[in-house]
Amino acid sequence: MPDNATIFKKGRYFVVRIKGKIAKKQILGSNLGDRFFKSLSITNADNVSQIVIELKKPYIPQYTLQNGDITLKPQLPRKHNVENPKNGVPQNLLAIPYFISKTTFKTTKKMQTSYDESLFFSGVKAFYIKNYQLAAAFFNEIIKKYPQSHFFLSAYFLLGDCYKNMKMYDKAIAIYNRAISLSPKNDTVAQTLFSIADIYQTRKMFIAARTIYKKIEKDFASTKWASKAAFMIGYSYFMEHNCRLALKHLLLVDKSNPYYPLSMVLSAECFYKKKDYARAVLAYYYMSKKLQEIDVDNYYKELVDIGVSLCEFEDYKEAENVFGYVEQTHDKEIKAYSYIGRMRCDLKKNDFDDLKFRGGWILSNIKDVKLKNLARKLLDEGKLKKGDVDKKTIDEIVAKYKNDPEIVSLALYVYARKNYRNKDYIDALSYLIKLKKQYPESSYNKLAQPMAADAINKLLDEFYNQPDLELVEKIYDAALKLKPPKADLCRLAWALVFSFKIGEVEKIMHSIKDQECQNAVVAKFYVEMGNNIKASSIVDQLQKTKPYVYYINMIFGDINFFGGDYKKAYELYKKASEIKEKLMDDYLSLRMAECLINIKKLKDAEVILSSISVRIYSDKVEFFKGYVAYLKGDYKNSIAILKNLINVIHYRQRALFYIAMSYIKLNDKKHAVEYFNKLKAINPNSEYINILKALLL
Repeated sequence: MPDNATIFKKGRYFVVRIKGKIAKKQILGSNLGDRFFKSLSITNADNVSQIVIELKKPYIPQYTLQNGDITLKPQLPRKHNVENPKNGVPQNLLAIPYFISKTTFKTTKKMQTSYDESLFFSGVKAFYIKNYQLAAAFFNEIIKKYPQSHFFLSAYFLLGDCYKNMKMYDKAIAIYNRAISLSPKNDTVAQTLFSIADIYQTRKMFIAARTIYKKIEKDFASTKWASKAAFMIGYSYFMEHNCRLALKHLLLVDKSNPYYPLSMVLSAECFYKKKDYARAVLAYYYMSKKLQEIDVDNYYKELVDIGVSLCEFEDYKEAENVFGYVEQTHDKEIKAYSYIGRMRCDLKKNDFDDLKFRGGWILSNIKDVKLKNLARKLLDEGKLKKGDVDKKTIDEIVAKYKNDPEIVSLALYVYARKNYRNKDYIDALSYLIKLKKQYPESSYNKLAQPMAADAINKLLDEFYNQPDLELVEKIYDAALKLKPPKADLCRLAWALVFSFKIGEVEKIMHSIKDQECQNAVVAKFYVEMGNNIKASSIVDQLQKTKPYVYYINMIFGDINFFGGDYKKAYELYKKASEIKEKLMDDYLSLRMAECLINIKKLKDAEVILSSISVRIYSDKVEFFKGYVAYLKGDYKNSIAILKNLINVIHYRQRALFYIAMSYIKLNDKKHAVEYFNKLKAINPNSEYINILKALLL
């Protein structure tokens, strides 16, 4: 037997401990008879061997040691050497302890154990096999009956751990506090305080937990527990979903603190939630060399989010390292969660083959419905981003994910982009309007702005090439709702002016970026609204260069036109009409024709009216032609022309009035009354009714 052997008896057990040796059965004698001996066990762990021999009832061990050899002598007990209280823990529950304290033996040789020690180490054994109820019974027995035992205080602390593990939290806290009050300077106080704080965290009583962490920081500043407390304050805010305060504390955790890597991981998660991917990546870079210190089982979600952040930051190589570290686990669910993160990276990189592979693996190998749905969603996003979708597919995806703003907004954006590429700018803008109306916070709205601006500008080109009132209304609606910064609002404003939609101009004129153009449009708006003074003051600020000189002449022409000086207005309009812009030229021609009509130069007016070719002015031209024919006394021709305008809302009343007047001039009272009644049916309060009444009655 080695000199460093420890030998002791405990009830029916004989125990030998040998340091630095590995015990083998061969060292034992072969004369252990079945009459006395029940079992033999040898345990080798932590460079220590332990031999335990159990005797049959009622034998207890005695032994002799001579020249290094042990002779074990079973004998019947004469009396019990330990106290066996009537109402205590049953004697047959006592067991060989897993750990023997240094204070257990006064010598390294033969030594009897006390009953309180038996209770304590039996409780320890029960605790480590997670039989907390039995362990609590042992520790309670010590507390109640052995207050002088040197195991008394340890029993208190461990009893609190038993209640904590049994989720009897109120009892646990009471026991912990009692233990601390009994020995406030004990080495285990800080650890016990952490146990109390853990209970508060479990109960989501974060303020109470943080109070304890702050106490530990203050009272145990020189211990390892202070470092942990510094981290736990930030962690408690993190668990409370208060990233602002969590970051405040987590970012202050010192690099020498063993919890520094985890602090950076949680900080990165907070930045990720705020979509601040750059800072999330930066937090990760600070601890990337200590990635292996992060427990995947507990923090795989945060690690995957870091991987996604790295992808958003386009650091795909480091993202691969993070995902690869997570996927070393044997847990399929964790691997699937990491694959979800990878699929998001695949979408970022437009790597649709890898996306399809990982999505297929999840759908084939994972039972978790939530993960499967996430995979299906990402696969559908892949279809959308690939762009090979028709309206039917878009409608199906929108219906399928109607409660998912992210994918529906993507679907609307993708189909708008497809229409844009097919040069169907009206449909492209209509889908972008839906996107902004339904999901104003979507990032795709910002992404769509260049496309929206270009679509609007292309439609303006189309409008100026072939003016159409319905088209300019759609362009205006899109510009007003989408507000793309690079849309040409200057051209749009003049398109509205020349389409006689001056009221709409007010909503966009102050957003025109070209200051000269803005001033010209604003001046035109004010003169049309009858505010000649304000219009003149703005016109005076315009440069006298092309094209603004034409706008200046047009606006001063308007001032004279609305003031009744038609001759001067005509001359100014004529100068302005030198502009090489067909739409503006025809617009000015209409004003010039109206001036000529007012000064009775009807033939000249007819010549100008015949030169106007822009289709949006055709109704106005027809009305002026019919009106000129009426003024010339050509009543039949006037009637023939004006009848074409009876169904045109803007000219209906005036057309009916001059048709009735023409019939009166032709002494055809019957037809005059017919058109009078039509006018009366449309608007009985029309100003024309009284004139016709006076002539017909």
